[in-house]
Amino acid sequence: MSQPTHPVTVRVMEKDYRIVCPPEEQGMLLRTAEYLNDEMAEIRQTSKVLSTERIAVLAALNITRQLLEGRELELPDDLENGELADRIDRLLTAMEQQ
Repeated sequence: MSQPTHPVTVRVMEKDYRIVCPPEEQGMLLRTAEYLNDEMAEIRQTSKVLSTERIAVLAALNITRQLLEGRELELPDDLENGELADRIDRLLTAMEQQ
């Protein structure tokens, strides 16, 4: 039986996205979107990059660097077994379907 999901609206770069996720992950999703929005806003304010797509790529690279530095370049267990990658994939698929 599938797990119940609920749509959550997140705002990134002044655009709303509806993401479907389990209720227990909604708080983390909102915090994650807020963090991403803050990173993207900082890049937009401090650089001459105008394209939202380029800003998103730079933010993704910055956040990934922060993650790897914070973990001393060790991959978390859930990333190694694919669970984290699957979660990200599900969220991206849900975003694309909106």
